[in-house]
Amino acid sequence: MSELSRFISDLVSRAKQSRHRYLLCIESEHSWGINAALLAQAHYSDSLWLGDDAPQNVPSVSAKKAQAWLGQDSDFLTVDLHQGLAIEAMAALAGTIRGGGLMVLLLPGPRDRSGDWQSPFMQRFLSQLSSHHVLTIKPGRDGKMCLPLLPEAPPAVNDIAERRYGCLSDEQVDAVEAIRRVVTGHRRRPLVITADRGRGKSSALGIAAGILMKEKPRKILVTAPRQRNAQTVFRHAANILGLAADSSYQLEQDGSQLCFVAPDTLLAERPPADLLIVDEAAAIPAPLLQKMLSGYSRVVFASTIHGYEGTGRGFAIKFTSVLDAMTPQWRACSMTSPIRWAAGDPLENWLFETLLLDAEPASMAEPVSAADVQYHRISPLWLTERPDSLSQLFGLLVNAHYQTSPSDLKQLLDDPDLAIFVALKDELIVGCVLLSCEGGFSAELAQAICLGQRRPRGHLLAQSVAAHLGLAEAASQHCGRILRIAVHDNARNMGIGSALLAQVQGWAVRNQLDFLGTSFAASSELLPFWHRAGYAPVRLGIVKDGASGCHSLLSVLPLSGASKSWFAMATSAFSISFLAQACEQFRLLDRAVFLPLYSHCLMLAELPQIPDMVYRQLLHFSLGGLGYDLLVGQLSLWLQHGLKSGELMDQNGIEVMLAKVIQRQSWTEIQAQFGFTGRKQAELFLRHFVGNALQNHPH
Repeated sequence: MSELSRFISDLVSRAKQSRHRYLLCIESEHSWGINAALLAQAHYSDSLWLGDDAPQNVPSVSAKKAQAWLGQDSDFLTVDLHQGLAIEAMAALAGTIRGGGLMVLLLPGPRDRSGDWQSPFMQRFLSQLSSHHVLTIKPGRDGKMCLPLLPEAPPAVNDIAERRYGCLSDEQVDAVEAIRRVVTGHRRRPLVITADRGRGKSSALGIAAGILMKEKPRKILVTAPRQRNAQTVFRHAANILGLAADSSYQLEQDGSQLCFVAPDTLLAERPPADLLIVDEAAAIPAPLLQKMLSGYSRVVFASTIHGYEGTGRGFAIKFTSVLDAMTPQWRACSMTSPIRWAAGDPLENWLFETLLLDAEPASMAEPVSAADVQYHRISPLWLTERPDSLSQLFGLLVNAHYQTSPSDLKQLLDDPDLAIFVALKDELIVGCVLLSCEGGFSAELAQAICLGQRRPRGHLLAQSVAAHLGLAEAASQHCGRILRIAVHDNARNMGIGSALLAQVQGWAVRNQLDFLGTSFAASSELLPFWHRAGYAPVRLGIVKDGASGCHSLLSVLPLSGASKSWFAMATSAFSISFLAQACEQFRLLDRAVFLPLYSHCLMLAELPQIPDMVYRQLLHFSLGGLGYDLLVGQLSLWLQHGLKSGELMDQNGIEVMLAKVIQRQSWTEIQAQFGFTGRKQAELFLRHFVGNALQNHPH
């Protein structure tokens, strides 16, 4: 047996004894590395190769299709870095490796690395490979390969003994019992389960569902951002029920049902259920979670805390206030002990450190005073030289947005068009803005973008204004797109976010950008923030964004005379569009968003005068005369004038009027939304509202 074979055999033996997963880095010429990887792979039955050039008869997956393997298991993963680093795919597939397995990185030698390896992100990645968690094979001075020392032989870990319900840890037993109590105990006591990957969270959901279905006929619904997120739940439920799991995501036995329902379908149809399970809840928009909480009396929310594609930590923090307000007797369950591998797993530790999966915002006990904050534009080099600051910044981004991922870390360090602005209190990062510099296309390319004939990579702000608004000149100008803005929880509501935007604006003017813009989830919280900063809406997405559950609003701040010329046209066009779309495309838009947008558009609109005859008809309406159906146009014109002048003050009345008269919602929808007993009561409310307004502001 060769020295290399003996080393690999001993490493595999120690991995299997300890149920640890090890990372083996082979820095060598490509063909030698492939042969060494195959030598290690021979010790495992379930293996996978990440890359487009896998050896013959080796199961492989391309980076683009790596997501399809989520929910499956493997023992051995080879990542071929000679083809480049697909960071998202590597992070995702690493989580499929069972305890006792290996991940092998095939790393080009220094002379064989392309220019991409010189980027800040890749240099940081290389430095992480010198971690004590990594075992590296590299060429020695005499032409032989230099083998690392084997890890210390850990105490042998026996296969995990099954516990009650077939669970594999005491925490999993506790989780299953907590899920059962949601169904068998008092109503309105939802459960929130949080766990890192590999802790058996989804398995516990499936085990509990199967047990509940065996006890008596029950209907259990499962929802998740994607159907594949529920694969583990259904597999374990089927196992408890003695059924074969198939691809239908529906199980039935003795009157019990387990069905998958997509989040939007769930809320649109509201099917009855004895239990609603929401897996990967952090990836579902908060407004949808809130509707699920109000629509179902027995709910389990489960989410991954540190994941390859984002984090549930921000969800846990933000959703707590909603739970406290709506269901104060909610329960929490945290699963920390790994099941699929042993505690202290070297591969998990390396992934967390390298990809900053567990990055946290700066720790601050005291709220921040705005007077103590300084604002700076920083470089990727500044961040790489200060690992703590990089972790603080990334932790801030992770906490603010679920879908922050390893690719965002790469962009943060490598994108030459990215400008990074931070708010610092002493050495702590308490706020940040990421700005992407875009545009500057030739007139010919800008026109092709405007006509939908070309779609260059990136430059989303410049292209959106050109393609969606028909303004080719915007793509020729230089602009800045605000990708992210985040402020520390202990520094909120102190003007730090607004001050950061002011810093960005000043920098943009000095660097001769023509305009700034951003696309954000249109919500009652964010609309006034961007309005105060001077950004005006120019486009509202027709379809809700999958990540936020809200319509995306594109807003622009003109800086140069060149941009101000088309900006006036853009805002006018938005006003015309939105006023017309109110009764169709946006008839169900959240009233807290609809009112400020509609009022803004009215300020830009030319309204016809209200004839005296209309006032007489409205007076008759308020006194119980003419019916609503005869006065829709009159009520609409009067309401528009009242909103534009600011004369109407009754907020509740305005919202009911907008929903019925402008958005043209049905009486049934009005009844459900505002709590009326029926059309008669709702119409009486409108009559009183109009009468009071006419009395307060007589014509």
